[in-house]
Formats: sequence, structure tokens, C-alpha cells
Amino acid sequence: MSAWRAFSPFIKAYRARLALLGILLVSSTLSEGAGIGLLLPLIGWIQQGEAFLAKVGWLSRAFAWLSIPLTPGTLMITVFGVIAATLLLKFAAFMASAKVYNPFMKDLRQAAFARAVDSHLFYFHATSSGTLAQVLENEVEYAGQAFNFAVVILANAVSLLVLSFLMLTLSWKLTAVIALLGTVRYAVSGLFITWVRRLGAEHGALKTALKSSVIAVHQGIEVVKAFASERFEKARFSTLAHRIEKNADGAALAASANTLAEGLLGDGLLCLVIYFAVTRLNTPGPVLLTFLVVVTRLIPKVSALNDARIRVAEYASRVCDLPRLLSGRLHPPLAWGLRRLPAFSKSLVLDKVSFRYPAGEGEALEGVTLEIPKGATVAIVGSSGAGKTTMARLLLRLFDPSSGRIAADGIPLPELAREDWARLVAVVAQDTFIFDDTLENNVKYGLADCPPEALALALKRARASEFVASLPEREKTQLGERGVRLSGGQRQRIAIARAFLRDAPILILDEATSAMDAETERLIQEAIAELAKDRTMIVIAHRFSTIKNADRIVVLERGRVAEAGTHEELHARQGPYRRFYDLQSLRRERLGDAV
Repeated sequence: MSAWRAFSPFIKAYRARLALLGILLVSSTLSEGAGIGLLLPLIGWIQQGEAFLAKVGWLSRAFAWLSIPLTPGTLMITVFGVIAATLLLKFAAFMASAKVYNPFMKDLRQAAFARAVDSHLFYFHATSSGTLAQVLENEVEYAGQAFNFAVVILANAVSLLVLSFLMLTLSWKLTAVIALLGTVRYAVSGLFITWVRRLGAEHGALKTALKSSVIAVHQGIEVVKAFASERFEKARFSTLAHRIEKNADGAALAASANTLAEGLLGDGLLCLVIYFAVTRLNTPGPVLLTFLVVVTRLIPKVSALNDARIRVAEYASRVCDLPRLLSGRLHPPLAWGLRRLPAFSKSLVLDKVSFRYPAGEGEALEGVTLEIPKGATVAIVGSSGAGKTTMARLLLRLFDPSSGRIAADGIPLPELAREDWARLVAVVAQDTFIFDDTLENNVKYGLADCPPEALALALKRARASEFVASLPEREKTQLGERGVRLSGGQRQRIAIARAFLRDAPILILDEATSAMDAETERLIQEAIAELAKDRTMIVIAHRFSTIKNADRIVVLERGRVAEAGTHEELHARQGPYRRFYDLQSLRRERLGDAV
């Protein structure tokens, strides 16, 4: 239950509405009890005439106080009026419940999404997209349903208290029989709750696996088809679907068995009451008839309460990851400071920076010291896994170093105001992510205000105007999930246009490694050359031919700086850079011979 404390702030936000709901529930229950209570004098009057009124003097006094003549007709109208009031109060309670449940669900879903987006990047490394979708879509719904059925339990519990009091006033002996069988029903329901709770936990895990499978196939459909793996994926999906079917069958069996048990015990209860009342207790007719009316009202409420207990157990057991996400303890977001940096004017410094990934076996970066002056172009080269991408992530402050520090103009990045660093640095990634939105919104991403002329200029400078003009709706064209309607070169130019529009003084460029035709590569190189003017450039280089003119080239090996210098200096040293350079030149020569 401690995990469910994460939901308490959301419930407390609606204390006033919950209090109103409680008042309406109690009022409707008391009104229902009053209506049932008036049936005894009505039935007695009909059976025994006015002589029965002597036994209920309180009723005559009440009607006299209201200046209403006491007749069977006025008593019947009063009973109907109380019933109508009960129905109106129940209607009001239903609407009050909706005014709690619907905004509660909205707040829960918004808070869960906000927590996820604000979480450290490690959260996304450790959590699959299927799990996150399951949490935001299904677990939020399950939590809301559990809360909704908890309200049902409360409402029926209040009704049971009122009806139990009425039964006690009519016959405590019959009420004792009811209580005995009610205890049996409660215990039987507990057995089904244990069963359903186990099935609910399994259901959540299966739905997460199913979502992850669908997302993986959707994102990797080209690989699936290229390897002719449709049969394998269908078989894997079929296995999951079959397990979900078995789980649903189990849940249906548990619910049906509980309904059967509830029905047998409920009808048996009614028969037992009639038997004891007639053969053992000699209960008067009006009292027995009224008591049976109360019992017929009580049995559905007991069934509803037990069903709600099972539903709470079912839905609550399916909520696994949501409380942990809401608690914020999994991977808390990076904290930013308040120091302002209006402009980048001096240098970017890495001082003895080391970094280790949570699941990593060794240091991804170790003791890296590097100064990048304003306006300089620094290229980072090295083999795969040397730490190039990690360095770029640290410079963007997606992570913090395990040790050492990174500072801009002497200010450590954690002390900076986040909006300042976001304004000062931009990135053109190798694998440009395109959102399922229009081209215009993809280029303007993260900018609240962007005039059309600025967008047009950014597209022109990124050498993207020509292909944008050929799209069906130009800038308003929907690009599809991950930009499936664009080529690799077009996606790269979208990323460059983003950087032009942001106009940040520091640019991190991860060179594209995918093969492009000569014309596309020429356009991208022209756009990058224009983008680099008057900026501080950190280039994650994959092709050595593009970095010969860099002010400084840093070679990483196994997370450490192996050597650094200009192209001419490094080429003359016969070190790692010369080895990488010669190997890449040899590959180009062999490719040329093959062609």
C-alpha cells in the first residue's frame, strides 16, 4: 500500500468535492432508509386499518406538525416523495462522482507524462517505449477505476449501515441471521480477490510486452521484411495474444464464479430469513414484509460491495510502474542553477571529466581535459565506442560527469539557468529525429515564436527550399512517424534548418555516416559550411576528409584522449590519428577500384 501514497496528493486536491460526494451519499442513503421505514405503517394501515396507527404515534404527530391530514393517500404520496428525493440525491451523487473521477484521471495522466518527460535520460534507457505507453494509457486508467470502485465500496458501506440499523429496529434476531451469512459472503469474496489480484498483475505485464512488441515491429518493419521475419513476428505476437486470452478467461471465470457464489448465498439468505421468520420467530406480517423489503435492498448492495472489492483488487494489481514514476525516485531530473549567461564569450572547458553509464562495465570517458575557445572548430574522432557520443551528450548536459566538471565561460553547467544553456547550444544529430507533425513544426520545434520569413530563410540556408517546394502541402506537409516520408538527406537538412533557426553560438555536429548521392552530400556540406560561420563547432567526425581544416582534432581511445592537435601535427606523429586516417583512405581506394 506504500506505493499508493503517490496518489494521495491527487486525491487531496479534490477534498471539497469528495466531502460533497460523501454528504450526498449519506443523504441519499438516509432518504432511502426513511422511504423504507415509511413502508411499515403504510403496510400495517392497509392490513389492519386505523387501529395500527396507535402503534406508530410518531407518524400522526409528524403529520399534525406539518398540518397534513394523515390518510392512506397522503402517506402514499409521502413515500413516493421520499423515493423521488432519494433518486434525485443519487443523481446528484453520480454527477459529483464524475466531477471527481474525470479531473482526477486528467491530473494523474498529465502528472505521469510530466514526470516521465522531466526524468533523467537514464529512465528512458531503462524503460521501453511499450512500458511507458502502458503506464500512461492503461495504468492511469486502472488507477482511476480502482479509485472509482473504492468510492462504490464507500457508498454501499454507508447504505449497509443504514439498512442494518433499520433491520435491527424491526427484528434483531433476523438481523443476526443476516449478519452471520453476510460474514460468510465476505469471506468467500476474499478468496476471489486473491485469485483476481494474481491475474491482474499478470495482465499488466502481458499488456506491456504486447505494446513493446507492436512498437518494435512498427519501428523496425524494414528490417523485419528485409530478413523475411514476418512469420517469426506473427508467431511471437500470437504467443502473447494467446497468453492474454488465457489471462482474460481466468479473470472472467473468477468474476463469474463470484457472481454465482453471490447469487446462491443471496437467494439462500432470503429463503433462510423467511423460514426463520415464519417457523421460529412468529414475526408479524407487516414487520416481515417490511424486513423483506429491506433485505431485497440490502442483498444487491452487498453484492455490489463485494464486486467492487474484487474490481479494486483487479485494477490495483495491474498498477505496477505508475506509483514509482509519480514518486520521482527512479531517476530524478537533473537540477539546474540560477546563474545567467546571456552570451558565450570565452571558452568551453572539460576538466578531468569521467563518466560511467549505470549498466556499463567500465568508464565511457576517463580523465578528459579539453578547452574549446569561442569561434574554434574542434573535431572529435575515434573508433566506435571510444566515447565520442558520450562527450556530445555531456556537452548538451543530458548527463552530468561522474567526476570532473564542464564549464562555459567559467560557470559549471549545473549552476547555469537551463533556458540560457538551451539558447546557447544547438545540435545536428547523425540520426535526426522527426516528429509525427508538419515540416514547419519540426523545424520550429522548441521555439514559441517564429515568423514565417525566419522559417523560410532557415529552410533556404539549409538548402531545403527546393525539396520542401515539391512536397504536397509544402511546409504544412505531415512527415509521418520518424519522418518516414523523407529521405536521409532531407531529414539531415531539416536538422540543419532547426539549427539555423535557433541560431545558437555553440553547435554540436554529429556527421552523417549514411551513404548519400553526390548532389545531396554537396548541398549538406554547403549548408554546414554556412552554419559554421562565426560559431563554436564541436564536430563528431566520421570522415577524416571533412576535418582537415579543424582548429583542433581530439582523438579518443577507450574513453581517454589519446592525442590532440591539428591535422598536419597528428598526421606527422604516426599515432592513432594517422592509423585511422590511412585505414579510411585505403577503404576509399578499394571502393573506387571496386566501382
